[in-house]
Amino acid sequence: MKRAINLRLEENVIVTLNQLTKELHTTKTEVIEKAISFFSKQHNLKHNQLLQYAGKLKSQDAHKMLENIQNDKNFKDFSLDLS
Repeated sequence: MKRAINLRLEENVIVTLNQLTKELHTTKTEVIEKAISFFSKQHNLKHNQLLQYAGKLKSQDAHKMLENIQNDKNFKDFSLDLS
């Protein structure tokens, strides 16, 4: 069930929203829902690349992986030849 909400949008966003509804032959609601879904997916992909392994790793393996990531983040052993 959909709920009504109130939004305040910049005029240029409203113009774009109206153009999209006409070009895509759909509703403003559909455009906004798809935009939010797309944004959410992009955000999660950028910030949580490990989600692709969710449910595939055993708990012990996942814990070890996270532990290794934490250790690698804190202790970087590398050499840099600037000569």
